[in-house]
Amino acid sequence: MRAIWQDLLLSLRTLRKEPASAFITSITLALGIGLCTISFSLIYGVFFRGHDVPEAEELRLIFTANPSRGMESMWPTAHDFYDWQEQQTAFEALAHHRSGTVNLSGNGEPVRYDGAYVSANLFDVLRKQPVVGTGFRVGDDGAGAPLTVVLGYEVWQTRFEGNPSIVGTSVMVNGEAAMILGVMPKGFQFPTDQQLWVAERDPRASRPDRSRSAVFMVFGRLRDGVSDDQAGREMGLIAQRLAQAYPESNAGITTRLRTFVEDDTGPELVAVFGAMQVATLFVLLIAIANVANLLMARATLRTREAAVRTALGASRFRVALPFFAETVILAGAGAVLGLGIAWLGIRMFDEATQGVGKAYYMVFTMDLPVLAFVAGISGLTALLAGSAPAFQVLRHDLNATLKDESKGSGMQGRRLTRVLVMSEIALSCALLIGAGLMIKSIAKVRNYRYPFATENIFTARVGLMDTEYPDTAARRTFFRELEHRLAALPQARSAALATGLPLRIGTMAIAIEGQVYTAEREYPEARSSGVTPGFFRTFGASLITGRDFTANDDHDNLPVAIVNQSFVARFFPGTDGLGRRFAERTGRDSLTAWRTIVGVVPDMRMEGIDIEEQTSWGYYVPLAQRDPRFVSLAVQVTGTDPLSITPAVREIVAALNPNQPVFDVLDMQGVIRDETWFYYVFGTLFIVFGAAALFMATVGLYGVLSFSVSRRTREMGIRMALGASARDVIRLILRQGGGQILVGLTVGLVMALGLTRVIGFLMFETTPQDPPVFALVILVIAGVGMLASLVPARRATRASPTAALRYD
Repeated sequence: MRAIWQDLLLSLRTLRKEPASAFITSITLALGIGLCTISFSLIYGVFFRGHDVPEAEELRLIFTANPSRGMESMWPTAHDFYDWQEQQTAFEALAHHRSGTVNLSGNGEPVRYDGAYVSANLFDVLRKQPVVGTGFRVGDDGAGAPLTVVLGYEVWQTRFEGNPSIVGTSVMVNGEAAMILGVMPKGFQFPTDQQLWVAERDPRASRPDRSRSAVFMVFGRLRDGVSDDQAGREMGLIAQRLAQAYPESNAGITTRLRTFVEDDTGPELVAVFGAMQVATLFVLLIAIANVANLLMARATLRTREAAVRTALGASRFRVALPFFAETVILAGAGAVLGLGIAWLGIRMFDEATQGVGKAYYMVFTMDLPVLAFVAGISGLTALLAGSAPAFQVLRHDLNATLKDESKGSGMQGRRLTRVLVMSEIALSCALLIGAGLMIKSIAKVRNYRYPFATENIFTARVGLMDTEYPDTAARRTFFRELEHRLAALPQARSAALATGLPLRIGTMAIAIEGQVYTAEREYPEARSSGVTPGFFRTFGASLITGRDFTANDDHDNLPVAIVNQSFVARFFPGTDGLGRRFAERTGRDSLTAWRTIVGVVPDMRMEGIDIEEQTSWGYYVPLAQRDPRFVSLAVQVTGTDPLSITPAVREIVAALNPNQPVFDVLDMQGVIRDETWFYYVFGTLFIVFGAAALFMATVGLYGVLSFSVSRRTREMGIRMALGASARDVIRLILRQGGGQILVGLTVGLVMALGLTRVIGFLMFETTPQDPPVFALVILVIAGVGMLASLVPARRATRASPTAALRYD
């Protein structure tokens, strides 16, 4: 231990003599360790942290599937859930939940919360109980039971000022009196980001038909000793029995088990985080190669020292120890700086992903697992970086070294040094190409010209509950009056209501008149939105052909539709589409009345900004010919701040119903930011990785060539004494550096082709093999690399040939 301590002190003194070199090396390691730590923290938060409930790994979601119809993941029906409860033995218990809006009123201004409608045993299955009051009681989810609610901690604090006496009191939930039973612990937001929970009363009484039953997500806790395969087989047998008992609703239905993490993530998220981890591994490898190259350069000066130590009886371990001591100090300094980089990066990523729909348990922070990773990666870095110079020294013929009159064996180890430099260039090339594609993609997103108006448009949402608006007529009256009052606002140029705004419109199965569909999967899907007549005017869109909707297009008149250009090209090529008909599919064997196309509008990006989404064809129907519960408001306003009308909109809604909240208040630019954050956040990460790689590769190439030139001073002096010009010397050194750059670029381009295929879905209107980006990166790396070679080359030419000949 004393020897180790002495070597650490000696290494520290050696590094203090070269502070600039030590600082650059520490920064290099800090970037590698810091960026790798950021990546690990994000992956750990998404895939490994899990729900904050006891033994979360025992929880399994249960889905239904119908492979014969191409349906691999469906929510179970209420009837299936209760049948499963009675027949299964693999789980301790089953519970269900579904996310939904909860309008809370009766204690101040009405507010809309993200809530969950759950079975009464939900908290028992999770083994998570309230910190104030109690959870749901047996029977709270029975048909006709009084409504009960459990609050989230944040709602309790902000809405009720943390008053514990609210337990047992009543509050209006969706227009119905509900008793507050308790308050859940701080931070608990199961299943995703729910703010309160309502006991869902058994829906079988109101919807006895199994084929039209309510649906929700079902999960259970595995019994001790029961495997996934055993539970899956039992649920499959139960599904077979139900299919025999209820062939009309359950024929072909089987089950699938999945963890919560598997359900909250998907192939795209796995791919992007996998690519991110590979990218940060590249950065770390570049950092390790840099340090290894630096120490290998120094090792050529310390070969004689190692030989003397060996001659005096030192073991190979004792001879190699100083090199590892030096890397331990450098890795330690890099780890400290890397922790700062990681802390900042993790915090920025966590803030950037707030409110984007990620599950509440996906927390990104510097906790114990992350710190353990930093310690492990720092130790591994020190081991790998120190191994190369130690191996280089120990493999030498130490007797020959003692006979050598020079300071060390400078000619040995150059091959490994060149390999490391070429590896750095290759890794940097791959990362820089990825970064270049991301820069181009982000620029495309930022400068994209949307085919609809995006300036000065106010948006919000309202939702009507059946308790206050039990029939279609009442809902239509509310929405009609709301639109009229919004349009009458002094600041309003135009106003409209819609079930979906541009970029946020879902799909619906349809049937084209004249087409025959023999299987359920053959029915095409198209994007669909119910809109009021002012919708296209509000978003600055003009009809290409046909007419707009009018007040006469209501539920008592002919069903009509306005379709976009993609819809016509997809289903009625070669025609203008006017007068053609289609129907919406509302059930397994049912269609709505045929809708007649009366107009065609340009594509308004109904499919959103996701380049992976190919369903761009869609249609619009009069809102009055639908019966929605939730609608979006859109108001084109005068002035520069569309959100300035927010108080006036709230007053209008309150005048119609004082218990009705207005939520998701954004201008259209805010809607676009919510839809494009993914490109900015993950694109920026890859840009940072690429910039760090370029910096480290440049430093590494410069350092190696600079040291190589300094060790060849005598050679350069002899060349110049024999008549070589400065240009000849520069050309010699540039040829050495250029060869390494060329090999590194060639390997890097191959690696880049693989990396860009993986992250291609992150790119907007940018191909993964974009020639300008590839060409620019090649020029940048070649230019920077040659510049890093030119500086030591020019320094070599300034040396006096006489002094160089005396160099020893």
